[in-house]
Amino acid sequence: MANDDLQSKATDFVKKILSVGVGTIFLTEDALRTMVTDFKLPKELLTGLLQSANNTRKEFLQNLSHEVLETVMSRVDTAKVMAEFFSQNEIDIKIKISPRKKD
Repeated sequence: MANDDLQSKATDFVKKILSVGVGTIFLTEDALRTMVTDFKLPKELLTGLLQSANNTRKEFLQNLSHEVLETVMSRVDTAKVMAEFFSQNEIDIKIKISPRKKD
């Protein structure tokens, strides 16, 4: 019976750890802070964890955007798209130059 209780607690702990891991990408810092307060961690460890989460989120989103852009660009002929755009549209460019005396 004690073994089942220990296994249940371990399973719950692993679920929480995985939730925090996935949450680092999708949750705000405040939501993450609320989630990890259940662990009753020291303030220094909590600060380090949140800083690591921010870095992980930033890196993940940069890699994701790079991969998406690379995939789209590899499938799109930009020269063809631009040629089609310019053949179907007129472009008006207006430039206004207003010289001012220097102070």
